[in-house]
Amino acid sequence: MKFLLLFLATSLFASDLRVLVPLSPAGSFEAKGKIINGNVYSKGGKFFAKNMFVVSKNLKTGIGLRDDHLYKRLDVKKHPKIKVLKAIGKNGKGTALVEIRGVKKKVPFKFSKKGSSKVSFDMDIKLSEFKFDKKKDGLSYMGVGVKDKITISGILNSSKYIAKKKTKSARSIASQK
Repeated sequence: MKFLLLFLATSLFASDLRVLVPLSPAGSFEAKGKIINGNVYSKGGKFFAKNMFVVSKNLKTGIGLRDDHLYKRLDVKKHPKIKVLKAIGKNGKGTALVEIRGVKKKVPFKFSKKGSSKVSFDMDIKLSEFKFDKKKDGLSYMGVGVKDKITISGILNSSKYIAKKKTKSARSIASQK
């Protein structure tokens, strides 16, 4: 029965991730994990991130059997990571290229700066867009099922973007003489 997932990272330190999974007809559960890789930069009101992932098997719901169900649905042997390949945002909104179970989709997200080195984010994922099927994937048990939309949120460590100055190489300087 249970579910999922993911997202966003930091340039040097693990960042916390929370996944809220609503159930039908009522209730919810939360999976927690760490974003352990990637680069997150901000400059002014802009946000840039790439190469972030969560190890699928490190997501924990607090109940071992539910964790096992989650790992089965995520197919952790074939797809050990949930990835954010690239995310770009401006003025508190953006789009991320997310990969879950080998399916890549653009997903909108919201973000805000928290102090000088933190960025918080929220995104909604539709499981059906990542080819999760309620019946085929067994996303319900004894009349309780996972809703199609889950919410992923977290706080990321961020670096200020510093553009590298282009310098002339010794070879190009010598060729100009």
